[in-house]
Amino acid sequence: MSIDTLVERIPAGECRIVLAHNPDTADTVEHAAIDLFISGHTHGGQVTVPFLRTKVLPVKNKNYSSGLKQSAKRHPVFISRGIGWSIIPLRVRCSPEIAVITLTNQDIALKG
Repeated sequence: MSIDTLVERIPAGECRIVLAHNPDTADTVEHAAIDLFISGHTHGGQVTVPFLRTKVLPVKNKNYSSGLKQSAKRHPVFISRGIGWSIIPLRVRCSPEIAVITLTNQDIALKG
């Protein structure tokens, strides 16, 4: 089932947070309004080589390394570097993290 189909079931005005292992999931949304995607998968690149401009990332969208990014549909996407590793037990210039996200309610008054 698509994220669009699932989100249609959420009442208007409710907070819509999607937890997805792979941040590329954010790019599969066609029409749904998502408040935040939270993901991991990339390990922040795991090994960052100083002279290489591009990190080696196991995702299609190479913008999705770590931290707060924006999807093509302008949804906020947070990617945690996590504490683990993939394939080899090594992290270089990419420290592990346990992210703490504080959500707040922001009432926005529309001026008409």
